[in-house]
Amino acid sequence: MSLLGSIYSMCIGRWYQKKGCSIYYVNFLRKELKAAYKNTGLPKKDVKWAKDRGFFPWRIAQCGLTEENWRSVFSDRDYYYLHPINNKYRIWIDDKLTMKYLLAPFDRFLPQYYFQIMKDRDVMRLMNCPENLPASADGVISLLEERGLLAAKKSSGVYGVGFYKLAYEDGKYIVNGKPYDRAGFSAFLTSLDDYLITEFVEMHPYLKKIYPGSVNTVRVIMINEHGNDPIVPFAFLRIGTKKSGSVDNVAQGGMVMKVDVDTGRLYDAQSLHDHVYRSETVHPDTGVPLEGELPNWEIVKQGIVDIARYCPQFKWLGYDIAITQDGFQIVEINSHPGLHKPHELPAEITDFLFRELDAKKKKYGIKQS
Repeated sequence: MSLLGSIYSMCIGRWYQKKGCSIYYVNFLRKELKAAYKNTGLPKKDVKWAKDRGFFPWRIAQCGLTEENWRSVFSDRDYYYLHPINNKYRIWIDDKLTMKYLLAPFDRFLPQYYFQIMKDRDVMRLMNCPENLPASADGVISLLEERGLLAAKKSSGVYGVGFYKLAYEDGKYIVNGKPYDRAGFSAFLTSLDDYLITEFVEMHPYLKKIYPGSVNTVRVIMINEHGNDPIVPFAFLRIGTKKSGSVDNVAQGGMVMKVDVDTGRLYDAQSLHDHVYRSETVHPDTGVPLEGELPNWEIVKQGIVDIARYCPQFKWLGYDIAITQDGFQIVEINSHPGLHKPHELPAEITDFLFRELDAKKKKYGIKQS
């Protein structure tokens, strides 16, 4: 970028910040919206219609948006504008290692953390690392040989990008299905930067039967609007496929199922095709029927409410939960979780977001539309 372009970009950024937009919005999310408007194959009039109302163009088909109903659906632009809903406290959980320290009283709900790998610090031992293992790639290799499975994940990241399933089988070191010899695996480890080596969470056999190639996590939304009234209004199960590989994110080719938050019942399984959801009845790779009930659902809800009371600073979070044989494990907590199918969100969420939007616009003197 030229000097003039840099100055212009900086001025634009400052203008947006004065309106209450975060640096994250200015540097990433605003560009993502612009790219969507530019690269869509929709007619120009539809793109303009979506842009004027703050939606990605593909939301028109995904949400069935019309002139009559769009005002009741929370827009992408408004949701991005709300970032960060949790203000400065988001840093407590945006980094997985900080989250581990913060939630020490709830460590039973967190995976074991063994090593951290940073290029400028090499390999460092973490709180759950066995005492006999050295702070080195050899230490990671020894642990993998002992345990058989480990996970490598970025300290912070989105959409499941950068996740590696590490396995040791028949003298081979396997990374997301790709085999290495010891030297090659050691080189892979030392190439990582700001990665955590953790326990690989084994999901409940019921979920493993649906698809064993990924940890099929439940996205659970928590609202604690006033610091003393936590609720769990919405959840959906994410299921991996051969297309998504070792992760279950729908953006990578995974599937979703709705969760009845009162009972844990699973229903309405769907896959995503060109941003439009399509109903499914069986898993495409295993043939297992997509129906049933989440194990340990009451334990999950109670645990999240207990954490919300312990950390009342968070008013809006998206938990990624792995349900296990005897409970659950928190894989990740998102301080600004993706806006999943906004036309189907329950009133508790939509009303909360509109209240947050009205309050922020009032704070920055923005005229209400």
